[in-house]
Amino acid sequence: MAAGQYDAFRVLRSGGVSGAVSVARGPGAVASASRQASDLAIDVLQAGGNAFDAAFSLAFSLCLYHPQAGNIGGGGYVLFCKAGDDPGAFDYREQAPRAARREAFLLQDGTADPDLTAYGPASVCVPGTVKAFFELHRRFGVLSARDLLHGIARRCEEGALVTQYEADCLNRLGPRLAASPEARRLYVRPRPFVVGDLLPNPGLARTLDLLSVEGDAAFYRGAIAESIVSDLSANGGFVAAEDLADYAIREVQPISMEVAGQRVWTVPPEAGGGLLLEILGILDRDETRQIPRDSPRIHHLLAQACKIAFIDRLDWHGDIPEAAGILSEKLGRNALDARFACLDLLRDIPTDVLANRIRLLGSDVLNQAPQAGPGAASGPSGKNTTHFAVVDAQGNAVSNSYTLNLRYGSKWAVDGAGFLLNGSIDSFSFAEGACNYYGVPGSAPNRFRPGARPASNMAPVLVTAGGQVRMALGTPGGPTIPTALAGVLFAILSHGVPPDQAVRAGRLHHQGWPDVLSHEPGFDRPDLLTALAAMGYPLKDKQETIADVHGVFRDGDSWLAVSDLRREGAAAAIQG
Repeated sequence: MAAGQYDAFRVLRSGGVSGAVSVARGPGAVASASRQASDLAIDVLQAGGNAFDAAFSLAFSLCLYHPQAGNIGGGGYVLFCKAGDDPGAFDYREQAPRAARREAFLLQDGTADPDLTAYGPASVCVPGTVKAFFELHRRFGVLSARDLLHGIARRCEEGALVTQYEADCLNRLGPRLAASPEARRLYVRPRPFVVGDLLPNPGLARTLDLLSVEGDAAFYRGAIAESIVSDLSANGGFVAAEDLADYAIREVQPISMEVAGQRVWTVPPEAGGGLLLEILGILDRDETRQIPRDSPRIHHLLAQACKIAFIDRLDWHGDIPEAAGILSEKLGRNALDARFACLDLLRDIPTDVLANRIRLLGSDVLNQAPQAGPGAASGPSGKNTTHFAVVDAQGNAVSNSYTLNLRYGSKWAVDGAGFLLNGSIDSFSFAEGACNYYGVPGSAPNRFRPGARPASNMAPVLVTAGGQVRMALGTPGGPTIPTALAGVLFAILSHGVPPDQAVRAGRLHHQGWPDVLSHEPGFDRPDLLTALAAMGYPLKDKQETIADVHGVFRDGDSWLAVSDLRREGAAAAIQG
């Protein structure tokens, strides 16, 4: 599939800058994409709530304050840690409806039609967010879920303030949102949106009030489930009452790796945590720690490690039983050392050549790597996902990434209910080698199947040392998620770069295919680009900022929250 088929889903932004961050320091701290949501979470902490209460409030309030990605109609992954315990994780990724069939989404040439896979009722998978956060709160929350939801519902009646990012997105995608009567009422106006406009959402207020009384059962078996099924079935969707009633979150064992003396925890396949750990594992060695942090060689080795991870992802990145075993083999020290030995320490190795070298190691990589070509053009990193991190004074921590897929998901909102549904059918592969919105080739492990969960690049992170959480962070950005997080974590853990500086730094990205090294517009180190070009890299201006990191980091006796301003993040902390 040509990347150009997704042009109607892209947004060129007037806001957002690299090299700038929002920071806050205190005994409890929050980092998210929204000032209004971050401040709400701090209010919850100051009212006696813990990190799990604050995360519950963030998850539901971002549906109001950051509707292009914040959601109750999508899914994702949450890492959580009760102070003194090892981290746990929920996989609450969306699930394909059982009645959906691959043939329903194909064009005559056998490739997927994004107007069916990413847009409208047919693109909707079964959401997991509501079930995941009710379960997290049942286990660890201390405040009343009913009171928390009731408070957010009143905010829905008051409305959210439109930011520059929101205005850019709504103004560009208004024609798409207009196809849904409910989305049109909420997000389409006769004049362009401007900063400071209010977006009230009375339908979402009613939904949250119902959830506050009946809990998540209302969403999966009760009145909200009936509304979802009635609306979708009347408009060509596949989600049935049985799909909602049978949906279950997966409690999964986080995967982890020691890096520079601290343990990095993230989520396993079908999520993208394996990509992140493979990149870090390839780089975590004495010779790389001795290379100056800002040298071209360090950026070269990071790019090569990213290439290798994206080559290997073709083997395991999907909802398949063998994924865990394949990934475990690739993350073994012998396998990581062998991959590092494949590199030229001074020059770029073309992706196809590097893939052949890895195959000669006896790995499981596909017998024929996809070839770069017209269909593999790289597009902007996308705005499909958002991340938040929260840590309280007791050391409880939550790191959450969730998505609707692309901005505003399917662009379809449930009639009268005030919330958008995901368009996550598009996250599956429909033809091996055909590229998705992000320019990433499709693979067999992620082939569409009814009842399966689509592969994701999301990789929320917790870092521990001495049995205590030291960091909670993550980012949206499609395939730039693992590469951006690897760059930030490698800088902090291996070279001692302060977290705010690591998040500020200009970003590069390589995903193997297409075989280009992308950089942000106005990249702050033209000398570095010149040096990398001399090493053989084809360079490309991505024409959009890369990723959007939000994290909370231990800083002495306090927590330091850092939110990227590449979109419009906001850090907040308890004061005093």
